[in-house]
Amino acid sequence: MQYPLFKNSSHRWLTKLTITLAIASGVNTALFAMPHNNLASLGQAIAADTIELPAEAQKLVGTWQLTTPNNESEPYTMVFTSDGKLYLIHPTRKIGVAAEYQINSLNGETYLDVFHGGFGSRTTFSINAKGQLIIQQLFMPAAMQYSNYTGNLPAIVGNVLMPNMLRLVRISNDTKLDASIEFPSFVSSATLALQSGAKTYIGVINRGHQAFFLEKEYFTNKLEELGLGIETESKNYTYQIVVLDSKKAVQSTVLAKEDNLKSYTGLVYITKSPEMKEDIARSLICESQKPTRKMPPKFNLTSNPTCPEGYIELSRY
Repeated sequence: MQYPLFKNSSHRWLTKLTITLAIASGVNTALFAMPHNNLASLGQAIAADTIELPAEAQKLVGTWQLTTPNNESEPYTMVFTSDGKLYLIHPTRKIGVAAEYQINSLNGETYLDVFHGGFGSRTTFSINAKGQLIIQQLFMPAAMQYSNYTGNLPAIVGNVLMPNMLRLVRISNDTKLDASIEFPSFVSSATLALQSGAKTYIGVINRGHQAFFLEKEYFTNKLEELGLGIETESKNYTYQIVVLDSKKAVQSTVLAKEDNLKSYTGLVYITKSPEMKEDIARSLICESQKPTRKMPPKFNLTSNPTCPEGYIELSRY
């Protein structure tokens, strides 16, 4: 079974959430982070007859509050539900990470096992005399499988030193989640690879339009005229061009054919160069915020165009 995790998003708070989840020093991560299927062999493993401890689990059920290690002014909440779900949420940004947990016992020791993105993490926990939940060595390795919307992997372990203990305060026994909170889905490496290819193609097409306009002084809606050797359709994407104004702007789209893929759209537009004070062809590339097979809206032609609704800017040059 795959456990949901968030991906590359257009929001910097996703990276902050991943950092909050990667609670382990570089020395200890190898001991606590393993594929879910192999978690049972950690140390000597969870015994074949895993002992579930409902009484211990019940102590966790509810909503707890923590602060990020680097900024105590930004509170996060962690929700443990009675059916084994675990959520880390930024309540003001309305975005979160979903995982699953179990309480297990081995050789007289009680553990909190967290499953996240197909991986498992074993940690210890306790509740102190003040009622605070103390979690030791919580590490969710699948967080590092995700990139932000620019396609760069967040640098966590090895570049950010994290404490190996969290203190949480119970703020409610309620586990009901705000319906407006977004939990971005797990994205496989295969999907990321396809989307990376689509981003490359939209960039190539934009550069083709720039070169074509430099030579012809107008824009074309025929992909073959750009001389790029790109077909109008591939297995996973279709390539479309709309001339917004033959002398001013052209919009290209790499549109997904599958429901789990993001789409991409680009704009090449003519503007005045502030340095040379002459017309130049600028390029803008945008990515859909969510997977979509729907054609994007047309760009509004202004002096400084922005991405259409539902899309975020990847690059401008």
